[in-house]
Amino acid sequence: GGKIGPTRTDRLRGQILAPERQLAAFDLENTLIASNVVASYAFLATRRMPADQRLRFIGKMIAEGPTLLSLDRKDRTDFLRFFYRRYDGAPLQQIEEDSAEMFSRLILSKSFPEAIRRVREHKAAGHRTVLITGALDFVVKPLTPLFDDIIAAEMSVTNGRYDGELRNVPPTGETRAQVLRDYAASHGLSLSETVAYADSTSDLPMLEAVGFPVAVNPETRLATLARKRGWLVENFSKAPGSPRRLIPIGPRRTAHGGLANPLVPGGTA
Repeated sequence: GGKIGPTRTDRLRGQILAPERQLAAFDLENTLIASNVVASYAFLATRRMPADQRLRFIGKMIAEGPTLLSLDRKDRTDFLRFFYRRYDGAPLQQIEEDSAEMFSRLILSKSFPEAIRRVREHKAAGHRTVLITGALDFVVKPLTPLFDDIIAAEMSVTNGRYDGELRNVPPTGETRAQVLRDYAASHGLSLSETVAYADSTSDLPMLEAVGFPVAVNPETRLATLARKRGWLVENFSKAPGSPRRLIPIGPRRTAHGGLANPLVPGGTA
């Protein structure tokens, strides 16, 4: 006989979007978008760079890839602190301008349309929505209309320039779970009625803290665990025609008054 009634996945989806749920928390990288902090930095750093410098910069970033990846796997928080130092000396206003453009050119093109739709579905169901990410606040600022709140990494500013030092512990891993607990408590919301979306085993503390965990595009270990525990697994795909470039290059723009690139020490890569 044919298939009768809703599938288990349909049932789980129905549960997470039920009106009695209260809060939906989302990770960013590989959950909402197929991009990462290295890609954002590369876009912003190459934005005002001469062509020959760009090529050297991209070559250097690709060569650094394995080191950055192993650092990230070892300790996400340490990796972010280390990597974000590259923003030291970057002018606040320039970064804000370029981030807005990066959002439309890079982030949107790398987004998972079904994930964006899911955030909207939670809002339509009357749930509060929050993005909790280790990405920098200026990178995710354009996502403000989509969420009730965004909690991101924040960098100190001195004399109108970023200094490469973080003002807060970036909300990843165990910290992300604690941030979610504090957020729910401050809004009088129950974690047992909360839905959380993430892609990595490093996000287990957040996923395990809620009543309704969702593994999105999960890495192998998380996929196995999610299946074993009967969690909802979603495989969201990128928008059709999204760029495949490993290291994105910011479209050429002349620096005001021929300024050296502030994101690369000495203006060269």
